[in-house]
Amino acid sequence: MTLGLEDNFASHFEHIADLAPGRVAVAAGERELTWAQFDERADRLAGYLAAHGVGAGDRVGLDARNSPEYLIALHALFKLMAAPVNVNYRYRAAEVRYLLEISGARAVIVDEDLADVVAEAAGPVPGCDLLVRIDPAGGFGSEVAAAGRHPRRPRGDTEWRLFTGGTTGHPKAVIGSHAERLRSVRSGGFATLGVDETDAMEALHQALDIDPHGPRGMVHLPASPLMHGTGLYAALGALSVGAPVALLTGRGVTGAGLLTAIARHRVTDLVIVGDAFGLRLLDALDERAAAGRPLGIDSLRRIRSIGAVWSPGVKRRLLAHADLTLVDTIASAEGGVYARSEVNRASIDDEAGSFELVPGARLLDEDGRDVVPGSGAIGVLAAPVVPGAGYEGDAEKTASAFRDLDGVRYTMPGDLATLEADGRLRLLGRGSSVVNTGGEKVFTDEVELVLRSHPAVRDAVVLGVPDPRWGSVVAAAVSLERGAGADPDELGAFVGSRLAGYKKPRRVVVVPEVQRLNTGKADLVWARRQFEAEARDVSAPMAP
Repeated sequence: MTLGLEDNFASHFEHIADLAPGRVAVAAGERELTWAQFDERADRLAGYLAAHGVGAGDRVGLDARNSPEYLIALHALFKLMAAPVNVNYRYRAAEVRYLLEISGARAVIVDEDLADVVAEAAGPVPGCDLLVRIDPAGGFGSEVAAAGRHPRRPRGDTEWRLFTGGTTGHPKAVIGSHAERLRSVRSGGFATLGVDETDAMEALHQALDIDPHGPRGMVHLPASPLMHGTGLYAALGALSVGAPVALLTGRGVTGAGLLTAIARHRVTDLVIVGDAFGLRLLDALDERAAAGRPLGIDSLRRIRSIGAVWSPGVKRRLLAHADLTLVDTIASAEGGVYARSEVNRASIDDEAGSFELVPGARLLDEDGRDVVPGSGAIGVLAAPVVPGAGYEGDAEKTASAFRDLDGVRYTMPGDLATLEADGRLRLLGRGSSVVNTGGEKVFTDEVELVLRSHPAVRDAVVLGVPDPRWGSVVAAAVSLERGAGADPDELGAFVGSRLAGYKKPRRVVVVPEVQRLNTGKADLVWARRQFEAEARDVSAPMAP
């Protein structure tokens, strides 16, 4: 079958399964599934769902941690032209119910240990009466295993949906196109393999001729959850060019777990979320190096970070262990890739936040014009998406994050930057994270990067907190390196010596560990609570 290289993930994956049935598709721990097995298991799940009335256009919840079954379930739903509804596996019943209700889900595929929560959530939802449980040992149970294989068929382009934005409010569904997402992630995979994608069919054949473990090959390990865009698109990008996807086992990301998976599967490409995951990897590498043990990362060539601050200090420490290529990407679940930075031992320097626009992306001023390089003007990053892309059922939010310019639709979620005369971007952070203090605007990412450069600081999150005099002031929750010491006054003064006075944190709390979401992004709800506690404690230190 040769249909579908440009239209649908399922058709594309079926074609790979036909061309390379014995090639490894996905691995986790001791488990490895070939493309033939991956496709066959997705067929049987699709057949089972179809027999229970799930078909094209239906929405199906997927509430699970990373596992081969997560990717099998996605492939099965794509085969049916049904739309997966990505559910955060940390959600409680009320939160799950909200997603099932607004999406109109017909069924839910769920990890066994989460099934009770989902059953409670789905009970009151009309028409959502089918639960498919993922066996902890693998598979979807005997009934699915015995189901007939879903027949192949042409599909064409279908709607793409990914829920995002649940950190600060209710999740919203980003609407796009299968064809657009497939071309985007596949293009990245071909580029990594060094394959010219002008002829997509020929490029795929060339990609499948490359040994994944050879000098040009790729084995991809997305460390972040597949339920979020970073992990999902990393995995789909690798699969779309026939590169094996390795997954972590267990329920969390640890440095030891990363090193075990890298060595076991001979991973070449690791995807992380900034310092949150980078520090865990560093801890494990430092521990092995101090003990005189082999690091076990000989196969690793590239580490990519998407979605959070990846500070120069952490990059330099990683490069001290191995001469890797470190790729920092600014992207969004709305579909845009905006800018990237790439460094290795030969190019790492002390400059923070230096990126370049990717082809097609723009930095636009408030009138929709390109920011002039070297002008010092602040612009918003914009990336092209398919016509009609937006948030499902929310015209107001769509209008604020998507815009049609010069006949092209752009996504513009609010990432702000300036453009140097030499074309380099200086990222300032997302507009929603700007702190307005006494009429001055402070970009929290800029302050975080400075704090992270302090030799005693391990991690930091910066935010605005209410203040009776200034409206808001800059605040920072900071954790320190083991055995290091620094008090709030010292940390505030450190920032004040490097940035304008109004950017200096006026509230600083030192915590044992900066709490983060499972995505690696800062848990701002937790961070705000640290300052609520400080306000109740009159003896708490306060930076002047």
